[in-house]
Amino acid sequence: MRLPRVLLVLACASALVGAAAGCGSGGGTKYSGAKPAAWAATVCGALTDWAQGLQADSKTLSADLQNAKDISTVKAKFVVFLESASRSAGTMISKVKAAGPPAVKNGDELQSDLEGGLSAAKRSFEKAVAKAKALPTKDPQGFSNGVTNLGQNVEKELTATGEAFNKLGSKYNDKNLNEATSKEPSCSKLSGSSS
Repeated sequence: MRLPRVLLVLACASALVGAAAGCGSGGGTKYSGAKPAAWAATVCGALTDWAQGLQADSKTLSADLQNAKDISTVKAKFVVFLESASRSAGTMISKVKAAGPPAVKNGDELQSDLEGGLSAAKRSFEKAVAKAKALPTKDPQGFSNGVTNLGQNVEKELTATGEAFNKLGSKYNDKNLNEATSKEPSCSKLSGSSS
C-alpha cells in the first residue's frame, strides 16, 4: 500500500531546516552567548541529524509498507513512523536549546524564534500521531483518504514553518553568523538538501 504525499513531508522538513542555516550584524560590539561558529555547528548538526533520521525512517517505512498485508499493519507502522518523527524532533530541539543564543545582535530573539519554529514542526508530528491513531481500519478507502489528508496537513504545516524560517535570515542578518554558517559543513548539507 502506498501513502501518497505523506513522505513529501521530508522535503518540507528539509526546506525548514535549510532556511535556518541562512540566519545570521557584525561590527565591533560584543554580545554574550555562543560563538557563532560553535552555534552554527551545534544547530546545523542537530538539524542535519534530524533531517537524515527522517529520511532514513521514511525509507524504512516505504519498505515496510510494501510487505504489509492489511490496513491494521499499515496503520501501526505509520503511527510508529510519526511517533519517531515527533521524538526525534524533541531531541533536535533539545540540542538547539543547549546551544543557547548566538553571540550576535538580537541573538536571544533569533534563538527564541528558531526554537519556536522547530517546536511548531514537532507539534505538527504530534497532531499527526493523534490523527493517525484515529484512522479507520475497516474501510480501505476511508483509511487511504485519511492518510492522504493527514499527509497534506503535515506538509502544509511544515511548509508554513519553513516559510517562517525563511524570514529569519532577513530579520537576523548578521555578518559573523552568516560567515559561520557558510563555513560549517553541516549547514551546507542543509542548504543542499532544500533544493
